[in-house]
Amino acid sequence: MATINAIAHKNELTKDVKNDFYLTPQVAGTLYLEDIISRLTKREIATKNVNGAAFVQLFLDECAAVAAEGYNVVTSFFHSSISIQGTIYDRDLGHNIEPSRLKVSVNLTQGEAAAKAVSSTTVYAFEQSGATGPVIQSVCDPTNNETDSLPFRGMALIQGMRLSLKGEDPAVGITFTPADTETGDTPVFIPATKVSPNTPTKLQFVLPAEVTTGNWRIKVTTQFSGSYTTKDARSYEYPIVVSVY
Repeated sequence: MATINAIAHKNELTKDVKNDFYLTPQVAGTLYLEDIISRLTKREIATKNVNGAAFVQLFLDECAAVAAEGYNVVTSFFHSSISIQGTIYDRDLGHNIEPSRLKVSVNLTQGEAAAKAVSSTTVYAFEQSGATGPVIQSVCDPTNNETDSLPFRGMALIQGMRLSLKGEDPAVGITFTPADTETGDTPVFIPATKVSPNTPTKLQFVLPAEVTTGNWRIKVTTQFSGSYTTKDARSYEYPIVVSVY
């Protein structure tokens, strides 16, 4: 039986209950195509005459191609569906509309095999050390509330607890670190002066051009801790990799 580690955070929002916590999963790591193939090769399957990475990539590319043609895709791990955001006018009816005017997205939901696998997973909960530090609960594009996905040079909103960027430590701020090391991008630091609102529950800012398209990890560092400022800066890294498109 699989086990997921989870960080327990004191729930500051329930006034009548003093001993309750909420959980965030501790991400064990990020696996890419080659990592999945490496795990597959350990199974007793006929892989001697098959390039596993090429086959899986071909399958994923074909899923992307059929999605672009308007198909939904159903697999045991995920179901995909198409959504369209934007506005058109009567003069557009009966005509092809340029891609730049609309945002077409592929939405993924869990499939039956994924749901079955995690339904039997046990959770090991432990309290995060330095519980007085910041906690990121979500990262989103506030213009459309799309979570874990941000537009290049667009607006970003971080929500959570004890987030206010306060203190004299030079590390106080928001750091974007590339999750895809092969891109060659370096970490990007966003100071408190570039963030507004800068409150305990919300940090909003415009992504600098240095945060290029790709996958990024986000960390908040602050000396703020509710009613006082800590001597040392404390950091929290969002456990989910955020995509910039």
